[in-house]
Amino acid sequence: MKKTVAIVLAIMLTLSLSACNITENGSGPDQIQSSSVAEPDSDTQYPNMILTKEQMLQDYDAMWSTMEESYPFFGVIDRRIGNPDSYKVMIENYRSQIEDMTLQGDEAMWEYIGIIAGSLYEITDDPHVSIINPNHYRSNIEMYKEIVNEMPEAQSWLDALGGPEIASLYEYYDYLIQKLVMQEQGDEQQSESVSDEDAQSQWEEELNRLKETNLTTEILDEGKTAYIKVASFDNVFLEHDIPRIHAFMEEVKDYENLIIDIAENAGGSSTYWEEAFVRPNLAEPATESYVRLMKDTKLAQRFYGSFYNGSAPTIDAIKSNPHYTALPTGDLTNLTLVREITSTTEPASGEKLFQGKIWVLTGPSVYSTAENFVLFCKSTGFATLVGKTTGGGNTGGPIIYELPVSHILIQFDVEYCLNPDGSCSQELGTVPDIDAEDALQETLNRIRG
Repeated sequence: MKKTVAIVLAIMLTLSLSACNITENGSGPDQIQSSSVAEPDSDTQYPNMILTKEQMLQDYDAMWSTMEESYPFFGVIDRRIGNPDSYKVMIENYRSQIEDMTLQGDEAMWEYIGIIAGSLYEITDDPHVSIINPNHYRSNIEMYKEIVNEMPEAQSWLDALGGPEIASLYEYYDYLIQKLVMQEQGDEQQSESVSDEDAQSQWEEELNRLKETNLTTEILDEGKTAYIKVASFDNVFLEHDIPRIHAFMEEVKDYENLIIDIAENAGGSSTYWEEAFVRPNLAEPATESYVRLMKDTKLAQRFYGSFYNGSAPTIDAIKSNPHYTALPTGDLTNLTLVREITSTTEPASGEKLFQGKIWVLTGPSVYSTAENFVLFCKSTGFATLVGKTTGGGNTGGPIIYELPVSHILIQFDVEYCLNPDGSCSQELGTVPDIDAEDALQETLNRIRG
């Protein structure tokens, strides 16, 4: 159980900045009742938030039932582990941890959150699958409030983050972190409930720290080679980073080479890489296309149904496509919805800002929107890719599901993206143009001859 708690602590206390989303509310009670796991702690400030063991099991079973219904990557999980339906054994093993639980009150709830997080983390091995932690919850609300006017389709995500039960749960979640995590770290003076103002202040302080370290620019060879490293493409860095990137590219616009290092970048927003690197350095429009599939479930339709309306390809056409030589047909059994996405990126002006050759460094940590940037480079020839195969994850972004009893929010993908050979992006990622263990050194070796 220590392993599970360690996993959830990492998930909760690491700042989550990637964009995500949620499913329809469950049918659990409006207010969680306390009874049979144990009596609430005498010092708990939230006695009505304590679940019984039966309620925990109901909540947990609903989560995995929903995942099996709408999550498209169980075939990928089985191939990774090596046994058909092996994930079902793992689900039962985590369920047994709930059945065997002996903790009480707040400690029992903290342990339960750890079991949920641990099961999602270990079984899927998917960065888009996780509990939404309090910082992520608050930042997502603000993000979707900002973008929903320009993108009405985002309303489903904003709606999924609402509701008084969810707000109460995340107030309690903050309280648990303060009471139990801070105590474990020996920080007794911070073990009282944290106010909304304090939580927001802590979030802003951490965010400001990350803004100062997200972007690195450097001259590697004076007059010849410039280097930019971006840790995350998250929306929160747009205003801070993009003017600095443009100013740096203006400074080195006559250099022969620009190296963009995203080897440790797990994603964020496509707006970042489009506005920072692509649009300023296009002389003419660049077009790319790819195919995504989805299960036809109520949950998936709630978030992505409008994107599939009127889509021309059929699942039979996908299965018979001669270019898809690596198509895992077993994965397609319940993937009945198909959409072909063709996207054209327009140049910011009629002339490239940077005139030289662009190199992009990749690696297994590249995922989600960072993966989208790699795919753009691969399909359009925008840059030469150097490093190791990426982590994949080319989807529209996770949806959000509210657990029916606890009201904890989890996120997971519902879209299955195909590589050009029909293989699964989530499973195999993107192979770079130049394979290299040390991507930066290999690039410099080629530049310097």
